[in-house]
Amino acid sequence: MLQARIVSARGSMYFASEVTPYDLENLRTHVRDFQSVMSNDVRVELSLDGRGSSPATHLQVSAWLRRLAADGVTVNLCSAATLERTRSTSATRQQR
Repeated sequence: MLQARIVSARGSMYFASEVTPYDLENLRTHVRDFQSVMSNDVRVELSLDGRGSSPATHLQVSAWLRRLAADGVTVNLCSAATLERTRSTSATRQQR
């Protein structure tokens, strides 16, 4: 399972999916949608549940993360609990 939070000056978005080539590309499309002229204004907080994932999946995710970083996106890997806390905090702020 992959969970991600995309954060930029344009807003933020939570994304959860299985780790498949389609879902990684779908997430990349969302990241691009959040980018402005300055590509370094986007941050992705990512959590991966390693259960059931193969070495090939790990290589695929690693290559995907390198492509994001090469595009100027800041990538932070974190635990699922940390990602959930930041997501809950953001939702609380938006409700106010």
